[in-house]
Amino acid sequence: MIKAVIFDFGGVILNMKPLLAQTKKIFQMSDDAKLWETINIEALPLSKGEITLLQCFRNVTKKLKKNIISEESLKDLWIKDYGKFTSIDKNIKKLIALLKKNYQLAIVSNTIKEHTKINKKLGRFKLFDVVILSHEVGLTKDEKEIFLLAAKSLDVKPEECVFIDDIKRFLKVAEGLGMKTIHFKNPTQLRKDLKALGLLF
Repeated sequence: MIKAVIFDFGGVILNMKPLLAQTKKIFQMSDDAKLWETINIEALPLSKGEITLLQCFRNVTKKLKKNIISEESLKDLWIKDYGKFTSIDKNIKKLIALLKKNYQLAIVSNTIKEHTKINKKLGRFKLFDVVILSHEVGLTKDEKEIFLLAAKSLDVKPEECVFIDDIKRFLKVAEGLGMKTIHFKNPTQLRKDLKALGLLF
């Protein structure tokens, strides 16, 4: 029986497309999916405070064999302008409100303290019972321990959870613990998949 729904934040709850569009210009590339997945993977050490934002993006450029037009512009975009170029999708907000009536809700996110400060200030975490952030716990979504921590914080078993993410690599980690998973693509698809699991009617 499902008792809790765990969401990834950036890319699922938080619409990152405007931020990614600006990032693409700096990287001079057109492949959204490849850029976003590469950023997510290369940001794992960043999300635990082991490297800086610029070191992370230098690793992204090496991986993609691209050049950054301006490192300063990139840093400003991802820190100073982060709040301006991200927002919570209204359809996702409606789904969260519906789920909250019957299930505990959590966020498990690979993130950095600068983004957390902005997200808290904007009240973006307020609908959730538990919020697990990588830079606060020293764990990321490629490690099973972060999902075990989420389940323990919710006082449920891993198999009583559904985890939603837009990166398949992280879904596999949750699946290995017995969690049901949904690969997020858009709000319409998410609603259908939640209904298929019997979480929405």
